[in-house]
Formats: sequence, structure tokens, C-alpha cells
Amino acid sequence: MPDALLDDLNPQQKKAVTAGDGQILVLAGPGSGKTRVLTRRLVYLIDRCAVPASELIAVTFTNKAARQMEERVMGMAHTSLQGLWLGTFHAMCARLLRREAKALPFNANFVIFDSDDQEALVKRALRELNIDDKIHRPASIHAAISNAKNELYTPQDLPVTSYRDEVVKRVYARYQELLQTNNAVDFDDLLFYGTQLLRENPYIRESYSRRFMHVLVDEFQDTNLAQYELLKHLSSYHRNIFVVGDEDQSIYRWRGADYRNVLRFEKDFPDCQKILLEQNYRSTQTVLDAARQVIDQNRNRTPKHLFTDRGSGSKIVQFAATDDVAEAEFVVNRIQDQVRAKAARASDFAVMYRT
Repeated sequence: MPDALLDDLNPQQKKAVTAGDGQILVLAGPGSGKTRVLTRRLVYLIDRCAVPASELIAVTFTNKAARQMEERVMGMAHTSLQGLWLGTFHAMCARLLRREAKALPFNANFVIFDSDDQEALVKRALRELNIDDKIHRPASIHAAISNAKNELYTPQDLPVTSYRDEVVKRVYARYQELLQTNNAVDFDDLLFYGTQLLRENPYIRESYSRRFMHVLVDEFQDTNLAQYELLKHLSSYHRNIFVVGDEDQSIYRWRGADYRNVLRFEKDFPDCQKILLEQNYRSTQTVLDAARQVIDQNRNRTPKHLFTDRGSGSKIVQFAATDDVAEAEFVVNRIQDQVRAKAARASDFAVMYRT
């Protein structure tokens, strides 16, 4: 009898979807169907393992990804999804903080300041502390405060090794005071207070970790330290955590993402099951082999051998231009030649550049 949930999965995808309880680390190469695996895993737990949706939490990085996952799960599941927690890290933390506001320094109807509000508050703090914002730019100070929160530093805990660090520490402290005066939080606070809430309140931590029998995470390589600690707390009772990611695709270090969380996961859960998704559905073998030649130079990663059924494809052409003008002319001429010869359409091309 056909099985719509599993029949179109390759062997490794099926292994991931049907894995047993415990800690599962799925390292998914680019174009290997990781979103499909995470979605099918959710449906598998609900329909095949009879896990109530209310005992599941699935975390994504963008609202778009959350909506797509929800639509796919709703389209496949035959059981009610009532009570399922599915959304971004920030949305899940906002929900948590509003429910448990009695244990926090603000009340349940707190507002979330956007980036303009946050920078305005930093400027006010600098002004009140008589710190020159021409020397200590508000955007730079705010970025430092954001990094501190992602590393779970309070103003009191923040290490100081230079005068700038001292400035950041003072502004950070005043900035938090101003936020609390406005019954407000910023986006980083959602993660910071969410993690702090579970760490410092054993009863609350146990309540949520008991409730969520399974914790599922998308784009795990892009988590920061606060998000990683949050996931550990939420999965601390049942210890069923299913993460999908790829350290080779970690591109958000500038906003606090730490690919080393993949290494931390293996260290913190030494009995975890590691599953590699290596079949690529997007590129030709030539492109995959070239990419591997580059990424294999990186340390602290799990070697993967990506393969595809799409054939070898065209050879890669390398052109060494004499300067940036010659480089641009080469790209434009190649596209024009192909379009004029009707060998391709302009929409078939993508041009990537640094700035």
C-alpha cells in the first residue's frame, strides 16, 4: 500500500524521519531536502507515534519558514494540530515570556521595540551618560550590546578589557533601565530573558520540559549561544531533541550565530545519533565537487560527500580579469552572447558579487 509520508524519501531522509527517541543530529548538505525531513518528522510523530501536537515544539528562523512548515504539516497530518508550538525562536520566546511574566522584571503586556526604537534608546543613554556619540557611534554600541545578550552577559557580568568595553557596559546598563521604564524589550531580550527564565526557575523549566516531549529545530547551524541554551532547557526532561542543520552553511556569524553549537551538541549529547543527508536535488555533480574542494579546507566540520542524479553538468569556466572593469565586461558579454544566440534567456542568469 502506498505511503505518502515515506515513499518519496531517499534512504537517509527516511532514516531521519523515522528515527527513535533521543538526540538526533541531522547534518543536511545544501539542496538535500532538510525542510522536507523536518516537516515529515513532525507528521510522523503526530500520526505514526501518536504524540499529541500539544507536546511538540518546532522552531524555525523566519516567519516565512514557519508558515510554510505549518501549511505542509496541515496538508499531510490526519490528526489535530491543536496546541502545537511552531514558530520562530523570537515568537516562541515572546509567548513564553507573556505566560510567565510574574517571574520577570516587566509585565505581560510588554512591547517589543524595533531597531529604530532601540537605537534611539541607545542615543538617549549616551546623552544621559555624557558620552560623545561622535566617538562612540550608537549603532556600534548597540551591536556590542546585542552581542553581549547573545552570549548571555548581563551588564554586571560583561568583561571589561578596554575603555570601549567600559563604555558599552555603562550604556548597556542604562539601556536596560530605560527599556524596563517603558515596559519594553528588544529582540535580543526575548532570547535572553527566555533562557534566563528557564535557567533560574526550576519549576518553570520542568513544567515546559515535561510538556514538550519532542523539540525540533531548523537551521541549527545558525543558532547562537542563547538559543542553544534555551533548547537544552526545553529538552531537559524527555531529552528528545531533533536538530537539522549544516555547519558548512553557517553564514550569520555577524549576528551571533555560532556553528560550534553543532560541536557542542555532540559533546553535550555523546550518545546522539548523527544522520547525514548527502543526496543533492538542486545542482549538478560538477558544481557539488567544486564546492566540496573549497569547503573541505574548513576545520571543525563533518566531512560530507554530496552526490546527485542530475548528471555531471557543464564544466566551470574560470576567467582571470585584469581589473574590475574587464571582469564586468566579461560577464555582460557572456550573457549578451547567450541571449542573442537564443541559447538562454536573461532570467536564466544570476550574477553574484561582494558589494
